[in-house]
Amino acid sequence: MMPYNINDYQPFREGNHSAFPSSENGCRHVGNNTKRQYVRHFKVDGEVFRGPGEERCDYLLLNDEAATSYYIELKGSDLPKAIRQIENTIKLLSPSLPGYAVLRRIVYHTGSHNVHASEVLRWKARYKAVVKERAYSENI
Repeated sequence: MMPYNINDYQPFREGNHSAFPSSENGCRHVGNNTKRQYVRHFKVDGEVFRGPGEERCDYLLLNDEAATSYYIELKGSDLPKAIRQIENTIKLLSPSLPGYAVLRRIVYHTGSHNVHASEVLRWKARYKAVVKERAYSENI
């Protein structure tokens, strides 16, 4: 598994926009750019990584001024798979973002019984990850 340099890829949206929405599978994550900082928004699965291959999350939000990276998976219901997708994407991309804080986000559509599975709870506690149903909005 070779790391990738995210800086070699063109974001599908970038700039000082007030909000960076990500939507898929009936789920939505919104990064509110209240300080109007420079943000890059990548579609990881399908644009950065094309075709089959390693598991990867759906989106990556980079607040370059605050040096924060948000790894976002918008999932139907398989939370253990969502965790694997995020963790694998972090292994692939975070080496190209030295000094960036790594933040993990899952927004799921159904299957809330998985939210209380020990694997999910341990992961949330270990990384202060956020797992929300259907929609999550935060200041980035």
